[in-house]
Amino acid sequence: MQISVASSALVSIPIIEAIMASEHNLGSIITNPDKPTGRGKKIEANDLAKWAQAKGIDVAKPADTSELNRHLLAAQPQLIVTCAYGRLIPVELLHGPRFGWINLHFSLLPKLRGAAPVQWAILNGETSTGYTIFKLDKGMDTGPVYLSKEVNISALDTTPILLEKLAKLAAPDILEVISTIGKTRATAQPLTGATLAPKISKDMARIHWDSPTETILRQDRALSDNPGIWSNFSGERISLFGLQEVLLANSLVDPGDIELVSEKLLVRTGDSVVEVAEVVPAGKKRMSGADFARGARLVQGSKFE
Repeated sequence: MQISVASSALVSIPIIEAIMASEHNLGSIITNPDKPTGRGKKIEANDLAKWAQAKGIDVAKPADTSELNRHLLAAQPQLIVTCAYGRLIPVELLHGPRFGWINLHFSLLPKLRGAAPVQWAILNGETSTGYTIFKLDKGMDTGPVYLSKEVNISALDTTPILLEKLAKLAAPDILEVISTIGKTRATAQPLTGATLAPKISKDMARIHWDSPTETILRQDRALSDNPGIWSNFSGERISLFGLQEVLLANSLVDPGDIELVSEKLLVRTGDSVVEVAEVVPAGKKRMSGADFARGARLVQGSKFE
């Protein structure tokens, strides 16, 4: 079968590699157009496009519906697999390929429909999630389901770790669905139980120190990779890394109070104390929490705002 993959993220690599190793033919990867990145705003391809081009895979970067349609007419895929593509497919193109479009979504639909299901699963304190392979329709993650499987979330899982785990587990199931597509019917999603997992904003990654420690640690696990958790110190944004609860004698009183104890940068939360292993002050390089504390010349009452 002639297959294209629509994705804009490295998490789709296990699916791409599974298709390439199968009897099917990977015709192309469809991804987002190049865009300005970094401080210099240099126009660059995304990481998946760079990976695919290094592998000699044909890469299409349609900017709009007409460009996408032209690519489909040229590539003639019989099926398109989407995974973290980040764009809604126009209804008029869904019926172009003979077997349509199928999507790998990282939740047990209809739970956590939207752009950030793994982040929200961790933020919500879920102990399990899963993945769903379904047929795209005009709604957002509303199409009928071919296959879904539950996967446990460990207390150490971060968003990148859990995404990689889910993608690797799902890769053989993608091939299973492809092998039976056209022979088996997808099952409509339940009419109840739908929840949303909208895109994460930078404001959502700000730490509110009066929150319980467990809530703050979930933010760290879910959002430290993207968009990155942060707080303010003396009016400047500080990026934070490697939070963990600690039991050390300290003089911290109010949420947000900070102190250097035994070479550890400690912060008071709503119900406990956490260590911040590393920070990136605005305009500076990544450094240890201890180095930041020494440079900031902390005094009694110094705090993250």
